Amino acid sequence: MRISLLVVFLVPLVFNSIQCNANTEKDWYETTALYQVYTRSFKDSNGDGIGDLNGIFEKLDYIKDIGFQTVWIQSFFKSPMVDFGFDVTDYKTVEPTYGSMDDLRRLVDAIHEKGMKVLFDFIPNHTSDESEWFKKSVNKEDPYKDFYVWKDPKGYDADNRPIPPNNWLSVVGGSAWRWNERRKQFYYSVFFPGQPDLNYHNPKVRGSMEDVLRFWLDFGFDGFRVDAPEFIFEDDLMRDNPWVSPEVVNSTAFTSQIHTYQMDFEAVLPLLYEWRTLLDGYKERDNVTRIMAPETFAKPWRVVRYFGNSTHEISHFPFYFGLFGLKDTANATDLERIIHSYMDIMPPNGVPSWVSDTHDLHRLPSRYDPEFSEAAFMIQLLLPGVASVYYGQEIGMKDTKLRPDQKREIKIDNRGACRGPMQWDDSINAGFTTKKNAWLPVSSDFWRINVKKQLEDPRSPLNTFKRLMNLRSSPVIQYGEWETCVVSEWIHMISRKLQGHPSIFVLVNMGSETESVCLNNCAHHQNISASMEVHTASANSGYNIGDRAIVLGADSDCFSLRPKAGVVLTTAHISSTGFSTISSTLVSFTILLLKFMVLDCQFGLNIH
Repeated sequence: MRISLLVVFLVPLVFNSIQCNANTEKDWYETTALYQVYTRSFKDSNGDGIGDLNGIFEKLDYIKDIGFQTVWIQSFFKSPMVDFGFDVTDYKTVEPTYGSMDDLRRLVDAIHEKGMKVLFDFIPNHTSDESEWFKKSVNKEDPYKDFYVWKDPKGYDADNRPIPPNNWLSVVGGSAWRWNERRKQFYYSVFFPGQPDLNYHNPKVRGSMEDVLRFWLDFGFDGFRVDAPEFIFEDDLMRDNPWVSPEVVNSTAFTSQIHTYQMDFEAVLPLLYEWRTLLDGYKERDNVTRIMAPETFAKPWRVVRYFGNSTHEISHFPFYFGLFGLKDTANATDLERIIHSYMDIMPPNGVPSWVSDTHDLHRLPSRYDPEFSEAAFMIQLLLPGVASVYYGQEIGMKDTKLRPDQKREIKIDNRGACRGPMQWDDSINAGFTTKKNAWLPVSSDFWRINVKKQLEDPRSPLNTFKRLMNLRSSPVIQYGEWETCVVSEWIHMISRKLQGHPSIFVLVNMGSETESVCLNNCAHHQNISASMEVHTASANSGYNIGDRAIVLGADSDCFSLRPKAGVVLTTAHISSTGFSTISSTLVSFTILLLKFMVLDCQFGLNIH
């Protein structure tokens, strides 16, 4: 009887949420939370000091328990490890350091058995110079003769040394052209010397890379990230890049040039469209979407190009790195600009994505402020769209401090710092490996910042993260509308609302002092109650779950928020699962009913 009465109450609520709108049902990737695993640093299963595929397998329950729906496994292809896997010798073979094809098979199957999706890291711009493709290209063997960007020298200097074709520079510094004595030509390499760029003007290259994609999609992957798409094409005429200023002419630093003729060409979009067409072909077979997500650090107006248009859809979502723009002096207006500069130009069917940590840049607690980590969770996880989370971000991991003798990168000083071993517990090497020395040293704060310790502390960053992930699964976050408001110079608000559900408000203090939080300036936003309940609070906020917060009235009446703190407020009680406090049986029934009603809306099944 109790369940029946609740269902009578709940059915109209569900109808209000669905409204028989064809746009209501979202594909799996549109709201997914993606866990980025840097394989080498996640978990070592065999005691050699290096993370591996079996280490990921061991920790799948942890990834699932946090609430992730998708696992992104970073490059596991066979490689000489000049660039730690981003220099590929064989796109269809697992690097033995990380395991075997059987290990990968077991891992992919286990991810699917746990109801999650899995992505691989696609490295299309270049291979290793130890690749068989490159070796055959050096020898001018067909069909590999023109697989790479080869050019004759511009001339010879007074010592009869070949002069590069133009002034293009490498990302790691110095000329991007490498002389090959056997072939008597330069090859182009925008990254490390051992990473020759592929020639995508050659249809045979495009065909070979499509074959690689088919191989891994047939293996069972649900899609892939596209590494460095801006670099795939270069100027056919090989024109010199302009210099940033006369003072830096002839500098060897990549940043000293405007890379007009070296990167970010529109030609990459038709190429990505070819790959999207390939992915859509798989969906036509079984009605399951496989996705493509390009990485790009471009300005928002250039990022949205990767969506394509209504007739030529390209990526399912590009990664957006706007949150890396947060600086120590950032205020609420800066955060507002970061969010709206992207969201306001989003195409109608575009899926936003949010990234605040990744494998190439300093971690947020090290580049911004460790006290803001939990507030950053609230922003990233409760905005609409995809959340991409870098391993260790959920516990507030910082950069690893490396001595010169501990650095493993060639000419790149900063990347290793953000790639330190995952901090699992307070044992030697943070439980990452049983070997005395891991491939990179564990951060010195592992004894207090680790998974085991934080699981035991209800106010830890990890448990705050888990609570937000549960809330993220609620209908309000999955389907609700969103708005923002600059409350004051330092206080920013994000609101989420959906008819028939409690509204959710994210409030963060960007400043360095405690601020009063009155939402009078945001009173035009719907559903703001004078008093709201604290659903989630960062540990530095001073609030507990269930506290009441006054948000309308005089400054002296409103609640205050400590510096770099954040709270999530609701207009009515929401349990830790993200749903209004009702029985788990009813929640399950509601979800089932919701699915049937979406089918009814789409196909007219008349199952009301």
